[in-house]
Amino acid sequence: MTSAHDAIAALTAAIARAVPDGPLGVAVSGGSDSTALLIAACALEGRMVHAFTVDHGLRPEASAEAARVAALAARLGSAHRTLTLNIEPGAGLQARARAARYAALGGAARVAGVGDVLLGHTQDDVAESLILRMRRGAGIDGLARMAARREMEGVTWHRPALGLTRADLRDALTARGEDWIDDPSNADPTFDRVEVRRAIAALGLDQATLAGSASALVDARASLVAHARTIARNHVREDRGDLLIDGMDALRGAHAGDPDPLPRLLLAGLHWIGGGYGPRRDARLRLLDHALGGTTCTLGGCVLSSEGDTLRLAREPAATAPPGPTDRTWDGRWTLTGPHAPDLTVSALGDDVAQTDWRATGLPRASLMASPAVRRGDDLIAAPLVGSAAGWTAKPRAPFLASLILR
Repeated sequence: MTSAHDAIAALTAAIARAVPDGPLGVAVSGGSDSTALLIAACALEGRMVHAFTVDHGLRPEASAEAARVAALAARLGSAHRTLTLNIEPGAGLQARARAARYAALGGAARVAGVGDVLLGHTQDDVAESLILRMRRGAGIDGLARMAARREMEGVTWHRPALGLTRADLRDALTARGEDWIDDPSNADPTFDRVEVRRAIAALGLDQATLAGSASALVDARASLVAHARTIARNHVREDRGDLLIDGMDALRGAHAGDPDPLPRLLLAGLHWIGGGYGPRRDARLRLLDHALGGTTCTLGGCVLSSEGDTLRLAREPAATAPPGPTDRTWDGRWTLTGPHAPDLTVSALGDDVAQTDWRATGLPRASLMASPAVRRGDDLIAAPLVGSAAGWTAKPRAPFLASLILR
């Protein structure tokens, strides 16, 4: 365990190793973990630091807390911006807030010209996540420690504090005369993470041991991903935004034992096309059986259909992103090249597929309905995947194999 007096110095060193140069973004709620992270980042000489605070619009105190973070940032010489969201209370609140938070932080970072954003997750978060996911029946992918580095929303996210405890960081802040904000939701037992945090303390479980188990599973996950990549090279093809898994009968027969790559390939494909964390293994296997039986299914914002011995994964038209600017990644993965203009938007082709000679493409109609289209107002300007290009091209942001890294 790192002593209180050098925890923030250790964090500064970890940041320097993770991101040796360039500007840094820091997600700062004002809690102890993110406050220590901001102080550590600002201790790096010659580095421009941008602090971003997200106000989810759920608590009246949040605006005052953001103002406190802004004052701290100004004292440390960091730029600061508050990102105000409007998250409606209701089912799936935490998941919806998390998705909106990452989208807002990624957008703010891109506007600021920042390619690397720091997150304040600690060893405590690793231990709590392990227990939470065990309760939900997660497999190795879910139980393995959260990634220290991840690319999403057009930026690279870093978690340099995974080897440090919250207690160490708080002691270091106290030794420096710094305070922090205690979010009352962190004491609300109706939240799963708070319940798990209390259970860990009540049972006397050692967080370092739990975090060590999660870290050990990272190696196991890496081996399974490498195995899946080998299978994918021989069985998976990209088809203009869709994925085709060939030789399903032989694949299932040859790899019916452990490790079975099909659930892993399916999860990776769903993530590559639809984004998000993806459904559980049992749901994937159930829908896989239906799809191979000739039933077209929807899962995780994707459409699964069988074409003989080939499984096609495509984007579900109804699940695509709303219209956005043509010079930004659309629907989480499409990059457009062409004569961008402020009055143009990109959105799903949808029913306008009827205006095109879509049958000549060889792609299913539903796949093309979910493909990117450029519009000026309601007028269709281009549908690159259908051949109505007008100077535009569209391609997924990253090849499937390059993205086959599961969380």
